[in-house]
Amino acid sequence: MSVFQSEDRLRLKRLRSEKAIQLAMQNRWEEAADLNRQMLELFPNDVDTLNRLGKALLELGRYADSLEAYQQAARLDPSSKIAEKNIQRLTKLIEEQAPALPPTPLDPRLFIEESGRTVVTTLLDLGPPEVLAKLTAGDWLKLQVVGNTVKVLDLTDGVVGQIEPKLAQRLVRLLEMGNEYSAAVTSADDQSVRVILRETHRDPSMGNRPSFPTSTLDVGRPYTRDILRYDLDEEEEDLADEVEPEETRASPDVALEEPIADEVDLNEEP
Repeated sequence: MSVFQSEDRLRLKRLRSEKAIQLAMQNRWEEAADLNRQMLELFPNDVDTLNRLGKALLELGRYADSLEAYQQAARLDPSSKIAEKNIQRLTKLIEEQAPALPPTPLDPRLFIEESGRTVVTTLLDLGPPEVLAKLTAGDWLKLQVVGNTVKVLDLTDGVVGQIEPKLAQRLVRLLEMGNEYSAAVTSADDQSVRVILRETHRDPSMGNRPSFPTSTLDVGRPYTRDILRYDLDEEEEDLADEVEPEETRASPDVALEEPIADEVDLNEEP
């Protein structure tokens, strides 16, 4: 009988975890927080649930409550990178009394690479700490062309960083030709911000020419594994290579385990 009871509890935990993730995907953070609290009544020491609760409260702008959830997760599992990273972020937000950003829906399609249409890059000239502290994986960003440079802004027009020069020059040309692009955070901390750029509209004059020509024929693979964990921790930040002007190769072992960004030929004319 105890075996069946244990299996039922595990099944209940799995089903409720999946439901909590679905609520987050739909931007229903209040309901997600309530469901995770209910789960903690049954599983008070579950680190994943505490991290999910912390994320939901963070999106709702309840920084003190979010910090408490992450701190509890860290006490239970000191090796939790997600908890550690968010404790640092929330401590800074609380100290600076930063206003909460409006919550944004988490779209799994953001993290699916498509050959020729997407590229992942690390930003340069990062913005102020108070802007970076608010960023989390899945956040939408805006692109702003200033001369030959492309700045990246958050949804409140705070400067996040700048696209590296060679890729920026290509983007400027493509935008002038009528293409359109979206941008989103794949990982962020106070030292590094990685973003995925996606072609959302190709001008008819471009024909079949890709925005980001590649030297490999890698099929796009999803990052939803990280989204379902609500954040990209440091161990996952190497899932996509930086955009490099020269060709790079992933080791065979890495290629088998993790999705790697397509190698982009930035020298090819759009």
